[in-house]
Order: sequence, then structure tokens, then C-alpha cells
Amino acid sequence: MSRTGRVDAFVLDLFGVIIGFDNDIVPARLARHCTDPDDALRRLDGLMARREIITGEVTLRQVHRRLVQAHGLALTYGQFEDAWLEPYSWPMPGMAGLVEALAENHRLVLLSNVDRAYWQVVRAMHPELGCFTELLVSCDLGCAKPDPEAFLRASRAAKADPARCLFVDDTRANVDAARLLGFRTHWFRDASGLRRALRGSTA
Repeated sequence: MSRTGRVDAFVLDLFGVIIGFDNDIVPARLARHCTDPDDALRRLDGLMARREIITGEVTLRQVHRRLVQAHGLALTYGQFEDAWLEPYSWPMPGMAGLVEALAENHRLVLLSNVDRAYWQVVRAMHPELGCFTELLVSCDLGCAKPDPEAFLRASRAAKADPARCLFVDDTRANVDAARLLGFRTHWFRDASGLRRALRGSTA
């Protein structure tokens, strides 16, 4: 964990920190219904994290229309929506309890890159999100990590300077971007590693 000193607030990533996930699942579901499944699978790599989707620039219906046109997707919109919303994430071992413990004495801010449709699925599945003071998601913010604006919005939501916030994320580029803005950071691998880092700090 970078730096030492008191932590007033935690800014936590969602996917890869609070919950585990596999971004390859949905593209594989969709590719099976395309004209050339192998080609579609290659071209749909990273679909769930594409900027225009996670910032709300395009709707799910527009995504469906594009896939029909570009790849011959044979699913109706309703079938496509079902494939998109079927969960591809699960609780991260040890994190629900840690979130609850941290919330007792700190402000918690969630900062996540996620599309609007799947965000509703996640909220319904994970009651521990109720421990957060603020839930900042890219589809509402109109910006996404590692954009500086996303981190600055999180600092304001935390009501703390970046130097008094601990940002936790599993993506190195996001961790590095936050550090450049003055955040204390932890590159997340698992809950036990985060617990060890916290024991060594003054949080």
C-alpha cells in the first residue's frame, strides 16, 4: 500500500475487488448466435468494458442493433438482454465482511466502470453495497477510470483530500492513475492481502 498516515475514506472498485467476474462470459454467449462465431468472439473481446457502453453513450438496444448489423446476431432484443443480464459475477471471498467492518469507522465510496443495465443486476445481488456512503458508477458519471475526473469525483464524494483516501482496485492502470492524483493506493489481489495492508497502516 502506498504511503502511510491516517485514512479517512476508502474508494473501492467493484469488479475484481467487491465481486469477482469474467468479462469473457457474455461475449461467448453472444458469439454463438452470430454468423461467424469464431470471428465474432475475437471482435467482441472486451465488449463489457467498452467506453461508450460503460459511460452510457450508447443504450443496450443500440448495442444489440450494432451486433445484428456487424455480426449477424440472431437473437431478438429480449433474448439479447437476457444474455447480457444473466450474472457473470459473484461475491469476492472475504470482501463483504471487510466492507461491513470498514464502514463502521470510515466513509466508503464505490467507484466502478459498469454499464447501466448490469449495474441493476449487481445492486440486487450484493446487499453489502448498502454499506457505502456513495455509489459512483461510470454510467451515471459519464466518465470512467482511469479518467482523472472519475477519481476527483470520488474524492469529493468521500469529503476527503486524495491523500486521506485509500483507493483500492485490481487494475494496475487505475491504481497508477489514482496515485498520480495524490491518492493512497492498494493494488488488490485478494481480501487477505488487503487486510494485511490495512493492519500495517493507521486506517
